[in-house]
Amino acid sequence: MWLFVGLLVASTVFEEISAHVESMRFRLNVAMHADLTSVWTFSAAVVLPLHLVFVLFVVVRLHMWFRHHKPSGATPHRLFFTAATIWIAGVVAHEAVRSLMHGSSSIIGSGALAVLVIAAAMLVYASTNIGLVYLVMLVSAGREKTPAFWSLWRENAMELATLCLGAMVALCLVFQPFFMVLVIAPMVLLQRSVLTKELQVAATTDAKTGLLNAVTWQELAERELTRSRREGYNAAMLIIDMDNFKSINDSHGHLVGDAVLKAVAALLGDELREYDTIGRFGGEEFVALLPQVSPLDALAISDRVLQAVRDLRIPLRGEEIPLSGLSASIGLAAFPQQGDAVEDLLHVADAALYRAKREGRDRVEYSYIGD
Repeated sequence: MWLFVGLLVASTVFEEISAHVESMRFRLNVAMHADLTSVWTFSAAVVLPLHLVFVLFVVVRLHMWFRHHKPSGATPHRLFFTAATIWIAGVVAHEAVRSLMHGSSSIIGSGALAVLVIAAAMLVYASTNIGLVYLVMLVSAGREKTPAFWSLWRENAMELATLCLGAMVALCLVFQPFFMVLVIAPMVLLQRSVLTKELQVAATTDAKTGLLNAVTWQELAERELTRSRREGYNAAMLIIDMDNFKSINDSHGHLVGDAVLKAVAALLGDELREYDTIGRFGGEEFVALLPQVSPLDALAISDRVLQAVRDLRIPLRGEEIPLSGLSASIGLAAFPQQGDAVEDLLHVADAALYRAKREGRDRVEYSYIGD
């Protein structure tokens, strides 16, 4: 029982120390919110009886809700899903420990075997947690839009680091419980590093679409052109502008307009390559820099994007329906034939875009300055 009290006190002290940082993280509202409570849930799951694990879990989550999440306006359903995956992973890890310890619910007193059991429990815990996230992504987005399972392990490196701290807490509980307090300082530093990363994401991405914002896109495009210039590669720049976007907002409302922008951003991510530099340039205008692409290949890619926009289906009133007349126009500029810098290529692509608009929209144009 005193181990349970020690864990509860340590978790409460950490939450109070980190209250300001945690509130800032939730106000940022980033897509991926690393949850550090696995330190306490995991260590409890491999050391304590399951009923005490449950009590600790409920107290920690309620404390977080009233102390950080509710004042920050956090989305309840996201928090519930996160809590559910952590709890299920904790239960599975607890049962794995019981199985490895031949029915014992705790590894206290097991000596060196405890290290191996904790390592196995970490693997089970992480696999369960990431597996549940993958399953939900698979059901909601479909196999084609769901990243490979193993790629989620790379994206959840922070969760794995948190589990390592949880394993240290568990080992302290087994061998020397008073050393458990030493983990609080590394957790505070880990949380601040997470905040720094999330601040960087918020500063470089467009909140509505998740693409790069205009300033960050231009910086990365300049770097890509420098690399292409150095290595002698061709490149292409696309400016993609939605046709008659104002009529969508007027006919269906701004929420549907926002859904269209998000869908087009996702479409560009699907149709273009992972290493293409894609951003939102403002309003209903997107921009992309495609390295190692000839003008003819860029025209073919642009045509494919236009067809994907025509086929786009937008969630509207609970079902996916095509919006009538949804289309885009694209202006194309080629590097180095039509410019040697981002500003030059933007000027050329913008002139081509306006030609596409004048020629009837829903088309791609490729032209030189002065045409």
